[in-house]
Amino acid sequence: MKKIMIIIAVVATVSGASAQNFPEAGTSGLGFNVTGISNVMFGNFGSTAISGAPISDPAFVLEGYPVTIDALIPQNTLMYKRYYENGLASRLTLGINSISISTFMGDSTGFPLEYAETDEKVSGFTFGLGAGLEKHMETSATKVDPYLGAEIMFAMLTGVDYSLSSDITGDGYSTSFTQDVAYPGGLGFALNVLGGFNYFFSDNISIGGEVGLGFAMLNSGGEWTNDMESTFTTGGVTTTTTAADRGEYKNSLSGVNVNSYGGVNLIVYW
Repeated sequence: MKKIMIIIAVVATVSGASAQNFPEAGTSGLGFNVTGISNVMFGNFGSTAISGAPISDPAFVLEGYPVTIDALIPQNTLMYKRYYENGLASRLTLGINSISISTFMGDSTGFPLEYAETDEKVSGFTFGLGAGLEKHMETSATKVDPYLGAEIMFAMLTGVDYSLSSDITGDGYSTSFTQDVAYPGGLGFALNVLGGFNYFFSDNISIGGEVGLGFAMLNSGGEWTNDMESTFTTGGVTTTTTAADRGEYKNSLSGVNVNSYGGVNLIVYW
């Protein structure tokens, strides 16, 4: 509560306490999440429908077994609103999130004339989309704008790829090791009924909160692959060893739950 009051006080000081004219038909709005107490920060609005989906790690190359998609690729979205006649407004949330991490390390190993180089990469891509409709109600409060609505959300993970390359050179010999791991993607779906309010400080700024109740379903998994190859070269002769690991996993989550959309939301209108 203290956090909310501090944020409201800051916005009220900046915007003033003028009477509010609610958004007219044709008005657009962009939503942000408000966080922080001593330092107020504006972030993305919410999460995609695949947020929380587990990714198994049978090759033990990620953070654990399993790891959630949020730990690899934060599932953030932007929110856009469009207002129409009779208190109706449409809403659209969009999240395009990806990860591409490459780490290189080169160092001597401690053995005479031996040097090692390691290159490690992780990549993945997700896409999330939500669409909904809001009905804004009239109220005697001049600055409060309550509403009810419904929203459908869809999201997907294309997959997670991991690669490792390690090379060691010494006095008259060398070794190398490569590993390529491909994990399958997943899908998320949610259908929510929601309610919230906007509190206006000016004609083009509001702050408020929103909660939702709905059904969510997450599925991830399928066939995964782990290909490895190692070589050892000495005296002009190279020996190569290969290994190919294959498997399948499936993770699913579903149920009815209460969703909180960040607690305090800021919307800017134009």
